[in-house]
Amino acid sequence: MSTVPIAQRKDFWRNFDIQYHAAHPGLDHMRKNMWELPHWMHWLAGVLVAHGYNDIDVVDLYTDPNTFTRPGHLAVNAVESALRAHPADVYLFSPMTVNLCYAYEISDAVKRVHPAAAVVYGGVVATPLAHEVAGHPSVDYVVVERGEQALPALLDALADGRDVADVGNLVHQRSDGTTARTTRRYPDLHPSEIPFPKVDLFPASTGEDIRYLRQVYALGCPYKCTFCTIQTIGQRPDYFPLDRVLEEIRAYRARYGRHHNIYWGDETFTLHPDHTLELLDLLEKEGDINYDCQTRLNCLTDDRILRKLKSSGCQWVEIGLETASQESHETHKHHMKLSATRETLKKVRDAGLAACSFTVNGFPDQSPDDMRRSIDWVCRLLEEDLLQATYLFGLVPYPGSAMFETPERFGMKLLHRDFSLYHEDLPPVFATDKATPDQVYEVFLEGQELFAQAMDKTPYFGSAPAPGTADEYGTFWADAHV
Repeated sequence: MSTVPIAQRKDFWRNFDIQYHAAHPGLDHMRKNMWELPHWMHWLAGVLVAHGYNDIDVVDLYTDPNTFTRPGHLAVNAVESALRAHPADVYLFSPMTVNLCYAYEISDAVKRVHPAAAVVYGGVVATPLAHEVAGHPSVDYVVVERGEQALPALLDALADGRDVADVGNLVHQRSDGTTARTTRRYPDLHPSEIPFPKVDLFPASTGEDIRYLRQVYALGCPYKCTFCTIQTIGQRPDYFPLDRVLEEIRAYRARYGRHHNIYWGDETFTLHPDHTLELLDLLEKEGDINYDCQTRLNCLTDDRILRKLKSSGCQWVEIGLETASQESHETHKHHMKLSATRETLKKVRDAGLAACSFTVNGFPDQSPDDMRRSIDWVCRLLEEDLLQATYLFGLVPYPGSAMFETPERFGMKLLHRDFSLYHEDLPPVFATDKATPDQVYEVFLEGQELFAQAMDKTPYFGSAPAPGTADEYGTFWADAHV
């Protein structure tokens, strides 16, 4: 994405990064600031290879410093040059909401450079906006929901010159410019049926560009947070075979560097203790895998889990606290009771685990003073060393979330559908009776400064960087990314 330049973010990300590095001794700074491999690419590439499609390549605009002329403005000549260097029959896109505008521009360039190529979209924003996305002149097909069956079926139909009407999970343009969804719907594959990812999709040297290796051991989340867009993977968690999970980790580390720690992308890593403990036992036996995970406060109540997280290699736990308002949690994030926050975070810390929170500013049922109380609450948790760091995001009603589908239900009025502005660092794209967008954004910027100050402390875990090296930290968000 094109990074929004916010002066307050400099100290915020620097101090966040220092706390993160302190909890991860031996972590290298990224060469090109790629952060992580795009997991979906490896996953779907593995699916395609299993179906006989072996000629697969990546157009890497992400780490190319010439992709943007300035924030928000793609360098068209650089994009077209990259596409000429990577001719293909089909181009696959899976943008996030704020990147949709750039994906469209790149798709336009595909049609100019390779007019016969098919352009296929899928993923978290293409699914809820399928007809809108498929209606774009440079988009031919949209695969909705999960694509492990639909994408190979679509490519087979294109290769054979067949009508795509029999392909499931597909929205496409008719000859008259209107869009239609095919009637067939594929059942979701169980994770055990999903082919092994194509690990070598990127050069091995890419390992120098990334902070960690993303991994999952389950698909699905049972919670229905009003701001979440989890619809593409379902709500009933299904688990990968654990030997397959470890095999993936070994393969990624062999390709991109054994020094990399793992980031578990499962939204609720500790949801089912018995499943989690089975995985943690295997990680402990493996012996050399360090990792981070994310979960919910109410999924950290089992003392067996806390003990085993540390002994199995966990270094950093990210917890969705979002806001200090219990009322907001009742509405927007079910089954969260904040009364246990300090006790739970103390247990996490005493188990030897660094804790980081997700903080979200701008819930529609809150006034600016309510929002400030949430910022102050998280600052106190940081000052008490119950948290080592926190993220801060502005609330965005992304397509696919309940907030986007029925904003009036939550007292929100969406101001526009310019998705290039649906960005967690920009002013809200909605208004409420409680606060104007300008008031919400003012609190957001205040929060950046307050959190930067609260994270400017001696790390509870690990050591602070040597004097004079602080500017090496937090540089990722200084650059623009696609």
